[in-house]
This record gives sequence, C-alpha cells and structure tokens, in this order.
Amino acid sequence: MGLTLRQTMARLLEQREMSALDLAAALLLTAREVEEHLPHLRQSLKHRLKVSPARCRACGYVFGGRRRLDAPGRCPRCRQEMVDGPWFRVLG
Repeated sequence: MGLTLRQTMARLLEQREMSALDLAAALLLTAREVEEHLPHLRQSLKHRLKVSPARCRACGYVFGGRRRLDAPGRCPRCRQEMVDGPWFRVLG
C-alpha cells in the first residue's frame, strides 16, 4: 500500500526544506492545494514542522510571527509583490 499525499509531503520535508511552490512542483499540485494541506500536516506533526518565515526580496522584510502557512501577497513595508517563502521542514 502506498503513502497518502500528506505522508508523501512529510517525507519530502524530512529530506529538505521546501516552500509550498517547491512541494507543488514535486507533487504535481498547485500551490493552493499544498497550502490547504499544510495546516493538517502541522496538526498531525505537532511541533516537528518547522516554518521559516517569508521574506521580501525587494526590501528584506521578514514576516516573523505570522501564524498562517500560506504565502503573503505583498510586503507591508514596500508594497512589492516579490515575496519568497515561507519554507517548511520536518525535524527528526
């Protein structure tokens, strides 16, 4: 029997840190589909899912303290839409 989609996501995140876009490309899904699974994955993994905050490429603003797991639309400081991340990793 094969792994479920969320188990596959967890296995990929055990290997390396990935963004929702990276996961989507690896699993042949859209970023939105991956973002819908991430809260469930966080709940099932408890404190093992590490989230590195999103960052603006234009001004360097870091979206620290953000509870949502989806990518921000634009930077509150410079209003640019050049935002990378957040990145996810499953710890040991």
